[in-house]
Formats: sequence, C-alpha cells, structure tokens
Amino acid sequence: MTKKSYLLLLTALVLGAAGLYFSLTGNQGSLHDRDRNFRLPQDADVVRLEMQKKNGESLLLAKDAEGIWHVNQAFRANESAVRELLGTLRHLNVRQPVSLAEQEQVNQALDQQGVLVEVYARTHWIRLPGDIRLIPRTKRVKRLLAGEDTPDGESTIMRLYRSEMPFAVHVPGVQGGFADLFNPNESLWRDPVVVDLQARQIRRIEVRFTENEEESFVIDNQSETPLLLHGGQAVDISLIDGTRLARYLEGFTELHYEKLMTGADNSLRMQEMFSPLFLEIVVQDQQERVTTLRFFRRKASEEELRGLAAGTNADPNRFFLQVNEGEFARAQYFVFNRIMRPLSYFLKAEAH
Repeated sequence: MTKKSYLLLLTALVLGAAGLYFSLTGNQGSLHDRDRNFRLPQDADVVRLEMQKKNGESLLLAKDAEGIWHVNQAFRANESAVRELLGTLRHLNVRQPVSLAEQEQVNQALDQQGVLVEVYARTHWIRLPGDIRLIPRTKRVKRLLAGEDTPDGESTIMRLYRSEMPFAVHVPGVQGGFADLFNPNESLWRDPVVVDLQARQIRRIEVRFTENEEESFVIDNQSETPLLLHGGQAVDISLIDGTRLARYLEGFTELHYEKLMTGADNSLRMQEMFSPLFLEIVVQDQQERVTTLRFFRRKASEEELRGLAAGTNADPNRFFLQVNEGEFARAQYFVFNRIMRPLSYFLKAEAH
C-alpha cells in the first residue's frame, strides 16, 4: 500500500469513527428528548382516540365529518369529557423521571395494567407554501402507556410506547394526577343527554301515567298552535293555559341522566327499582325520530328515609330511567320534573 493510499484510508477511518460517534451521541440525546415528549401538538386536528387495556377492554372515540364525537361508533360522546382529555394531552409535562431502582417494577405495572393510548390527527401528505394542503390523511401522532397516579397524587405514571423510560407526568398549574381520564369504560364517555330538542323540532309527544290514565295526554306540534289531546280528542283551546303548554314544549332541552347503571351498579339497580314503570314519554321529532323514556321509582335507603313523610319509601330525589328500552340510568327529578307534567297542569283553574 502506498503512503498516499494509507493516508486516505486512515483519513476515511477517522472521519467514519467521528461520524459514528457524533451520530450515536446525537441519537442518544434525540432519543432522550423523544422519551420525554408526551405532549400532543397544539395544532393537531385530532379525529380519533383509542384506548386499550391488556385484558381486552377497549374504547374508540371518533369525530365524524360534522365534528361530533362518538363512542365505539354507537353512541354520542360526552363532548366536555373529550375536551378535557384533549386539553390534558396538549399540556402534559414531565415532572420527574422514575428512579432507576423503581423502573423495572413500574415498567412491569405499565405493561400489565397500563392503558395504551393512541391519538390520530387529520393531516395531509403534501403541504405547500401559502398553507396549501393536498391529499388528506389520518396519521397517528401520539402513542403512550398511562398508568396509576403517583403516591403523592400530584402526577401520573406514563411511558411512551417502545420506550423503556417511565416518568411522573403532570399538567403544570393543575393539582392532582389524571389517571382516571384514561379509562376505556364505555359508560364513562357516553353523552348523558338523552333528549335535546327545541320546541320547533318536536313533532309529537305522548305522555302516559300508568297509575292514573286520566292524566295521560298527547301534544301534536305540527301546526302553528299545538294541539292538546286526551283520549284521542282535542281539548278545547279555551280550557288550556297556553303559557304552560308553550313552556312544557320548551322543556325538552339538555335532559340528562346522572349515572349509567352498568355492572355492579346495574345489580344494585335491580334491588332498588320499583316495578312496573309509573310514567312513559314518547317524543317524536320533525324528522320522525322517536325517543322513548320510561320512568321507574327508586327505593330510598334507610338513611334517606329519615325525614320523609311516613308511608312512603320512594326516593323523592332520584329515579331510574330507561331510554328506548335499552340500559338503565339513575336520574334526578330536578332535571326531568319540567316534562313530568300531568294533563291537569295545562288546564285553567276553572276547567278543573
């Protein structure tokens, strides 16, 4: 080998070694930064979130073309709960790394009991100057494992997927952890609103009091002046309090339950619920979509019975509600009283 060739080879080896060194050290720093990058980009147009536990329990939150979130492609989502989740993801910050002595144990807990969270956003394959975007696509922008809150309750254990470095993560300025946000239980994400209709959106209402059929009625709202019917016959308009009738029609907005009864709660519900139902309300909107609400009294506990009038053991504050013959929920009279009106409520005093 000539001297010139030797020098060239030596130079190449030195440059190669230097490049490898800086590449490795640079990658280590980059990897370390990526290990800590839990925060969702502020401008990410999130359209889907998936949660999954190792036991198979999973959740899909997806936004449709109209911007409405749905749960598992079956139910409308609780928009405020989704906003809280997205807001948290956009402000995650590492509080401190898990100590080396605890990393193995924490990683095992994350692998076995953690919730895998995957976030997808709408983006484009091509972005040109002038904010020109072409060929839309959906891209996964974050993938992480969420564990339990830390013992001091001030942060939550998290780890980015494919990383081995767990951290205690928090939201600056917010006290407490947020492990409960990463719960794939479907019932926690469903919109508690069961009816949300403006008066002009209502076509027909049928109200049946099973314990007193004389108080049952129908409202036909297809004309400028609503018709109140009883026993199939229209009630004389001169006997009706029009203000109360109008107010009743306006009462079908944001009617929501307190808690969906699933699992152990549903077993308890079967013990507490009086049968049969005492009221049924069927609402039809102008697009002929029908919602059926069935009302069942709830037995009050011994503690709740204290102070109640003698002779009754029914809860005066809460009842059980069934929507479209589906699952049961616990609801409050305070919310629904405005639509639980008998026929006599609409009649003028002289008509009684």
